[in-house]
Amino acid sequence: MKNNNRRNFLRTTAVASAAVMIMPSCMTKGGKETAQAAAAVAEPEIGVGLFTLRDAMAKDPKGTLERVAKIGYKKIEPFGFDGNTVFGLDAAEMSKVCKDLGLKMVSGHINPPTFSDNWDAALEYMNAVDQKFAVWPWLPEDMRNAETYKQVAETLNKAGEAAKKAGIQVCYHNHDFEFFDLGDGVTGMDILSSETDADLVKFELDLYWVTKSGNDPIEQFKRFEGRVPLWHVKDMANTPEQGFAEVGEGTIDYKSIFAAKDVSGMKHYFVEQDMSDDPFKSIETSYKNLKEKILA
Repeated sequence: MKNNNRRNFLRTTAVASAAVMIMPSCMTKGGKETAQAAAAVAEPEIGVGLFTLRDAMAKDPKGTLERVAKIGYKKIEPFGFDGNTVFGLDAAEMSKVCKDLGLKMVSGHINPPTFSDNWDAALEYMNAVDQKFAVWPWLPEDMRNAETYKQVAETLNKAGEAAKKAGIQVCYHNHDFEFFDLGDGVTGMDILSSETDADLVKFELDLYWVTKSGNDPIEQFKRFEGRVPLWHVKDMANTPEQGFAEVGEGTIDYKSIFAAKDVSGMKHYFVEQDMSDDPFKSIETSYKNLKEKILA
């Protein structure tokens, strides 16, 4: 998500929270598996992060999800649980819409204060819609310091413990700033990874922002081996500004990244494009490129 939009979404309550994702039977023509065929593990179905479609979702959530399903997406990752609904849809309504459209709501971005202030209600909603991942999505600029990261880690641990009992996995979603030096060579990711329980708190790595920070996504998979069940997949424009681009239209080597998915422990991934002049066209292009260029 783009920084300003995240800030507008979370600013009013973010300070309070700081105080507290088959192997197919790949056979040769003769019926025998080969090493090469065995490596061709089936990819999880393509998902989409609904932040890309935030304006459309705000106006017409059901119509927007119909268009998402028509493109071919099978999984969605929404945001904005308000204590009772997501995009104005309660759990029963959301479940029906997803079932009717063949969509799975496998993950969701949760307003950070909810991790401590309204967590039971959030877990109840997630269980009702069969959502298995709850993601902390953002930290405002004035909270990006070592002490706050430690407080966030504490909150995530507590929320993760309750979530595990409910069959839900807590994750933290990065941007580039979590990789910035906070002093003495320590980064936010250092704190979040070392001060959270690896079983209770995992990561949703946004591969654009990892790259933007000057890091290699595959090296981060190795660093957090088995602890990255979720990915955000967007590309980087080949421009001096290194802005957002549709997957397969930029400079990030997604073929190599997907080949390393088992190292990360990836279970689900979501196309996201923080900014686009035509969000529906963007997610359609990304979907097509994933199917035809990257996963083929």
